[in-house]
Amino acid sequence: MKTVLIIISLVCFISSGALHAEYDDADLQKLFTDKKQRAQIDAARSGNYSDAGAQKTNQVKVSGYVTRSNGKSVVWLNNKNTLDSSRIGDVKVYQSSIGKNRKVTVRVDGKTKRLKPGETWHKETGRMVDVQ
Repeated sequence: MKTVLIIISLVCFISSGALHAEYDDADLQKLFTDKKQRAQIDAARSGNYSDAGAQKTNQVKVSGYVTRSNGKSVVWLNNKNTLDSSRIGDVKVYQSSIGKNRKVTVRVDGKTKRLKPGETWHKETGRMVDVQ
């Protein structure tokens, strides 16, 4: 009986080692975040965070917008939309301004501009180009 118990214990020990070897501890990272990571996550959720490693936007092209009766509006700029967030890369779209005077207010690096669909704003030069 003792021998059977020892064999069962060995089988359980060996099989648990095989299961343990199937993943890398480094891939798991950690369960909790520190204060800095938590602040970044909260800022990203509120739309106030831009990743320092993100590509800087030199021009903003508004392709179009849709204003909905339920208040949720969508803007297409630089071949992306604001369906999930009011921020696309380092460009912030002011949702409350969508459609007022047929324009959209955007902000990049502290510079704000109102654009019509079809317009491209070159941030560095301040030049506006209307491509229809």
